[in-house]
Amino acid sequence: MRFYLIDKVLEINIGKSIKGIKCWSLSDEIFNDHFPGFPVVPGVLLVESAAQLLGILIAKSFQNEYPDKEEIYPILSMIHKAKFRDIVVPGDCCEITGTLKTIDYTRASGSAEVFVEKKLMAQIELSFGLVSKKINLEGKYGERRHNEFLGVVTRNMSILKK
Repeated sequence: MRFYLIDKVLEINIGKSIKGIKCWSLSDEIFNDHFPGFPVVPGVLLVESAAQLLGILIAKSFQNEYPDKEEIYPILSMIHKAKFRDIVVPGDCCEITGTLKTIDYTRASGSAEVFVEKKLMAQIELSFGLVSKKINLEGKYGERRHNEFLGVVTRNMSILKK
């Protein structure tokens, strides 16, 4: 099973920040087991949502910062901090904001905040390793699915370049 945990990127400010949404539905498979009678979004999936959103920002920022370098896959390498302020439940639409802190040829870091109806639900700090897309991590099927995901979530987003 693949988890695509961003529904839409609303805005990206290359090299700086990104904003996206993830809306949770009771029909999401995760709620079959987490938890019967009291469905709650697992914290690990909130972290993964933030990682996927920051990954998009990192990849776009890397291309902008290093146009002569090969494209990269940002791979989550470290969760420095994750604070969960309240629970997220089916029916909640999370607005996730991400900020790029550092980026170079081999690594990047950033932070994210998750909000539901403007209420802070989680704060997350992450680091990523940057791996060349020439190293085919997913095979042709996986790369096609990844590109399809990016096409869907970034459709009609606002792009700002530094």
